[in-house]
Amino acid sequence: MISYIVLTPPGGAEPDHRSTRFIADRMVWTAFVFPGLWLLFNRCWLWGIAVLTAQFAAGWLADRPGLFFAGMAAQLSIALLTGLEGRQMVVRTLMRRGWVLDTVVTAPDLASAEQIYFAGPAGDVRQMTTPKTDWTKLSAEASPATQYGPSFGLFDTGRR
Repeated sequence: MISYIVLTPPGGAEPDHRSTRFIADRMVWTAFVFPGLWLLFNRCWLWGIAVLTAQFAAGWLADRPGLFFAGMAAQLSIALLTGLEGRQMVVRTLMRRGWVLDTVVTAPDLASAEQIYFAGPAGDVRQMTTPKTDWTKLSAEASPATQYGPSFGLFDTGRR
């Protein structure tokens, strides 16, 4: 089963949901093979530039005498982290641009996830069971969570 993160565009979803995005939370093999380029292709500019810089630094490190294995380990780490967390980087970037995390749907494929999400009664149940929090009245320590949203994946990027 795959978890699909459902994002609605800034300003709310359209009546026909044409711009609603379903992003599968799973390994991305193209991001594993081409980490920096994959991030730039998916318009994650800051992440892409940071990963490309780290890749060049790891390549430079691998060229130094006696540090080949350290450089290759760094390259593999960068590729593995981007392959596993690349889609979360895309989600975070979209959320910073105003997209709203609507829900997470677990389904075997995209068509099933869309059917589950767009089914009428399931949407009503989801809205009734979701706790409502007034994010504007949180303490100063918890305020970064309002900017970054909930945490998914390997690392909590909400600075908590």
